[in-house]
Amino acid sequence: MKTLPLKGITVLEFSQYLAGPYAGLRLADLGATVIKIERPDSGDACRQLATKNLYADGDSLVFHTINRNKKSYAANLKDPQDLGNVKKLIASADVMTHNFRPGVMEKIGLDFDTVKGLNPRIIYGEVTGYGREGPWVAKPGQDLLAQSVSGLTWLTGTADAPPTPFGMAIGDMICGTHLAQGILAALVRRNKSGQGARIEVSLLESLLDLQFEFLTTYLNDGEQLPKRSKTHPAHAYLGAPYGIFQTLDGYIAIAMGSLKKLGGLIGLELEEADAQTRYAERDEINQQLAAQFVKKSTQDWLAVLEPADFWCSDVLDYERMMQHPAFRSLEMKQTVSRPNGVKIDTLRCPVRIDGERIFSDVAAPVLGNANAELDAGLLSSATAGSEDVAAVEERPLEGKVVLDFSQFLSGPSASLRLGDFGARVIKVEQPGGDICRKHYVTDVQLNGESTLFHAINRNKESICLDLKSDEGKAVAQQLIKNSDVMIHNFRPGVMEELGFGYETVASLNPEIIYGTISGYGTEGPWREKPGQDLLVQAVSGLTWLSGNADDGPVPMGLAVTDILAGAQLAQGILSKLVAGVGGRVAVSLYEAALDFQFEPLTVYFQDGGQAPERTKTHNAHAYLGAPYGIYQTAGGYLALSMGNLMRMGELIGCDALLNYPEPASWFTERDKLKAILAEHLMTQSTDEWLAVLEPADIWCAKVLDWNMLRASEAFQCLEMEQTVELSDGSTYRTTRCPVKLDGKRIFTSKGSPKLGEHTEAIIEEFTK
Repeated sequence: MKTLPLKGITVLEFSQYLAGPYAGLRLADLGATVIKIERPDSGDACRQLATKNLYADGDSLVFHTINRNKKSYAANLKDPQDLGNVKKLIASADVMTHNFRPGVMEKIGLDFDTVKGLNPRIIYGEVTGYGREGPWVAKPGQDLLAQSVSGLTWLTGTADAPPTPFGMAIGDMICGTHLAQGILAALVRRNKSGQGARIEVSLLESLLDLQFEFLTTYLNDGEQLPKRSKTHPAHAYLGAPYGIFQTLDGYIAIAMGSLKKLGGLIGLELEEADAQTRYAERDEINQQLAAQFVKKSTQDWLAVLEPADFWCSDVLDYERMMQHPAFRSLEMKQTVSRPNGVKIDTLRCPVRIDGERIFSDVAAPVLGNANAELDAGLLSSATAGSEDVAAVEERPLEGKVVLDFSQFLSGPSASLRLGDFGARVIKVEQPGGDICRKHYVTDVQLNGESTLFHAINRNKESICLDLKSDEGKAVAQQLIKNSDVMIHNFRPGVMEELGFGYETVASLNPEIIYGTISGYGTEGPWREKPGQDLLVQAVSGLTWLSGNADDGPVPMGLAVTDILAGAQLAQGILSKLVAGVGGRVAVSLYEAALDFQFEPLTVYFQDGGQAPERTKTHNAHAYLGAPYGIYQTAGGYLALSMGNLMRMGELIGCDALLNYPEPASWFTERDKLKAILAEHLMTQSTDEWLAVLEPADIWCAKVLDWNMLRASEAFQCLEMEQTVELSDGSTYRTTRCPVKLDGKRIFTSKGSPKLGEHTEAIIEEFTK
């Protein structure tokens, strides 16, 4: 394809496991040269972190999935000569990342201040578990533990279920995404100022940001905890109809829509109801729907509902998904290879640049494969510099203008982050406004509009234009001529019909970055299918990873594909801004959902197409062995991450665990082992178990809800909440940007705009 946006950018990756390397993977996909700095003997610890006990060419499949398209430089950072060589690499690099616990890099001598002295232009990215201050500084930064203390585990599953974690490393991946966004934004600023930057993110802050929609509702609703529905849960704050229902031969996913219309289509007498009633009576309505849907097959129901444009979908597992023309049309699968001929099937980058998919056939590196090349001085030092660079206080995207034509969640979440980084975001709304203004979660309103709209549209302006009128089109054209970025998430073809397709927009402004989000891509049989989060979860295989083996499909209890697609769009746009060129950036919810599952899908490809198997109880990851999961105790719940079961058995006095000394059995016998643990852990309280396990450095955590979390010193020192103000003087509480720039948290005081609030001022400014 054409030159990738980050070609010429060099990234040194000291990170291990998942969060930091996930950021490096995306930077590599976008064209950067990513060099892993690893221990000479063992390398990144992830090389031996096996899922389902599966390895390829001596390294775990997890390592292969997240480290493709990178190089490896082996160095002992405790050896003066090796450390000196690494410092030479740092002096000529653009970016450096690490995810060690606070204090480790300081001891080595590669802390930010030291590195800045070597290279004032470098972007220094750090991932921690819970930030660099507070009582959790030394707590293991592991995904399940971070989920457990963030409140996330109370959003998925039914009302009577125990805390249910997402069945994947969502904290690692969203945190890696935020790290990549911060790095890219800092590179944009460096192009203008020459200044390096320090970017800091944490698993906990990223998981709280992931819940910004729910937390905004909670903070403005008397701090009432979320209530999962008793049956067919899919979103703790949405009313009926919304969920997955069993049919005669499978399952069907039903998204939001008119109850009366749905009832008429499926033969039920359902009265139309307002948002408050649909939420308050959702359990009763869901029971009626469940009793009706089970009478016919999924295809029978789809044949009735889809022609009527009622948002619905089949629920697919991996096998059925792979066979579908919609999956094949995306060409998401790619094969990477090592020089010795070992090949691994995995997924490609989900972002498209200038209409082209991004493929790479380079597998994860053999340990130290780039030592000879780099020691020979092949890494150019042209970008190195020790000159003093004046500090710049402005945010990275100051002066950039973003036109946001998008609605609902995915597109606005991308522009929200660009706004956090300093861009001026102008929402272009039709006379009726963004549909999200009336898309209520629970029955909570702020100034007559939904908390979701307020959560995702803070710090923006609003101009109201009728894009079907000549006058509205003329104003929009003037805005386009004077903007840097344009975003929309309409179905394919809509903007072309309105006269704002890419070719037309590029003719008005050749330098503009044109970002689009679709549901399933611009080709294939699902091109016109509604791009809605629950439906995308249903057809991507995602619903078979959370919950327990007998639970049926369990959707993740928030709009995870919307948020991930928006994050990927922001990454693509930022990479274009780094390169200083216009063009197209395209993502889809479906590709985002598949990329989210790159780890389990890579296992699936290499494991003979074996479907993921959730454990019978306490499932937290379909491919990890015992003790990984959440367990009830005599007082509360306890999350247990990966660890040595023999050591754990000795510490907690559970002799039955000592009968399983082989680590391989911790996966093959995980149901039996989890049952043993569950029974034993009920004999004492969570705090009593923590007092035994934490001093022994066993990775564990107390499971918290939002009330418990917010009462903790660890949360309070993060300052994750902020109060923003509307133009009428009213205020509401929400979360802040999860990225820290140059040691400072990013706060914004401006709330969401009223519909068309800035129309006259913007027209005056842009059409002079």
